[in-house]
Amino acid sequence: MARGKKTKSRTIARQGGTIARPGTAPAAEREAPEPALQEAEAGAAASERPERTVKQPIFGGDDAELPAPQDAKAAERREDEEAEQALAQMRRTLELSLDQKGPDDPSTLRARADIAMSLWHMGRTDEAIEIEQELVQDSTRVLGPEHPEVLTARANLASSYWTAGRHEDAIEIEEAVLADAERILGTDHLATLTARSNLAFSYSTAGRKEDAAQTQRKVVADRERVLDADDPETLDARANLASACWNADLVDEAIETEERILEESERIHGVDDVDTLQARAALASSYRLAGRTEDGAALQDRVIAESERLLGHDHPATVAARKTRERNPVKPPA
Repeated sequence: MARGKKTKSRTIARQGGTIARPGTAPAAEREAPEPALQEAEAGAAASERPERTVKQPIFGGDDAELPAPQDAKAAERREDEEAEQALAQMRRTLELSLDQKGPDDPSTLRARADIAMSLWHMGRTDEAIEIEQELVQDSTRVLGPEHPEVLTARANLASSYWTAGRHEDAIEIEEAVLADAERILGTDHLATLTARSNLAFSYSTAGRKEDAAQTQRKVVADRERVLDADDPETLDARANLASACWNADLVDEAIETEERILEESERIHGVDDVDTLQARAALASSYRLAGRTEDGAALQDRVIAESERLLGHDHPATVAARKTRERNPVKPPA
């Protein structure tokens, strides 16, 4: 089951208007997973800016072989060049908007926001923060403190603070953004749901494990009510809740949540879907971590069998599943 990630929004519209669908709900990954589980879930966990390393797919995907290192480096250079070209174009757009419309025109403010967004994605966080701090002040002055684009600017600044390791600063902003979003947009607005998800993720990052679990429960309940029980974002929210519960040592709740995730994935995607296979592998690991070694071994055997049938005997996921089983015998060797 894919984990969420902390993302930024370009637009927050008022309740009832056309909205840009927010990003997937962020989540804290389970602390100190066992090595075998890390192998089986490599490439599945997301971050706000993925590491540009060459990874072999574990569950699914068509690219079964790693590209040559020189090809990967060439692709990375092309990405850098394209990002710099896009950034240069954004700067030209900003210059035109400043010249033709002035610094306080909404289109000028958006052009500055686009530049900050691009810098953040490029990993130039300090530069993004400098722009976003000024943008929050200017947007508040021009549009008013309750304008949706001001909420967006504040939320994006919080994400940049989080990326820079300024977790307490991020939390302070995110708590205020959530309160304002609930008041201005409504509790059922997708932007409000995303604001709560970001806050849950930041709580976990800052070590506020109980707060993270409590907030993530609300995220799940909200998404079930506002979206649909079968919506992908609802499923991801449940996975994030399981991670938050593990971090807070709420083992029974974590396992109960993961069992439901597996049931829902089998029903929605089918037993042969790679998401279902991944959910089954995660639950097997959770059983082992909880001391339910026989349950974990039995489910891991099924993971191996399904991996061999669906992916092939030599697929990296199948190899990882076998290694996990070997490292976790039901009875430790004498």
